[in-house]
Amino acid sequence: MIIPDYTFVIHSFVALFLIIEPFGLVPVFISLLEDFREKDKLKMIRMAIIIATVVLLVLTVSGNLIFQILRINMYSFKIAGGILLLIISIEMLFGKKTRSRPTSEELDDMEADMERKDIAIAPMAVPLLTGPGAITTGIVLFDSAGTLENRIFLIINILLVFAVSYTILSKSVSIYKTLGKTGTRIIARVMGLMLSSISVEFIISGISEAITSWGMF
Repeated sequence: MIIPDYTFVIHSFVALFLIIEPFGLVPVFISLLEDFREKDKLKMIRMAIIIATVVLLVLTVSGNLIFQILRINMYSFKIAGGILLLIISIEMLFGKKTRSRPTSEELDDMEADMERKDIAIAPMAVPLLTGPGAITTGIVLFDSAGTLENRIFLIINILLVFAVSYTILSKSVSIYKTLGKTGTRIIARVMGLMLSSISVEFIISGISEAITSWGMF
């Protein structure tokens, strides 16, 4: 019987959900898909979710191998990743567009180029759903999982987070009407605050591992 560390399972789900931030993507997706028919919108959201899921799973599982090939210590990535997540969380708290997602100018360029690139792939799947923050979080969590059981449940959590994200984004118009601009912003602020706590944990963990590795204590 597989018995996971339930603290890790809950922590990993919350961390992934916060960084993917589906509620914050609701107005963005509405804007990107406003010129499409309803059934086409759902198809594109579904495709974006599938692509984002595959990309995040592959990079989460293979991240450690890539670091070994490049001879990068995991604690260095934890510290750097924690700083990145902290920056993203601060931008979420102050209502700024995160640098891990395209600017309005970049989105305009992508939309103008829609005939050559499927909008479901870019920017919807990458980098809106699976961006640098999500990739960083996945790799760090996979490394800190410790056991095979925890890693299996991390993969399950990635699937669950994207399943929940699909449910939210497929009902984006209804959700936006219900919450309104103010409600959406409040949720984004709360998520930003929680994400900042997780990012600090990553930084502290990385520094602690670095100190231990250097034999300072």
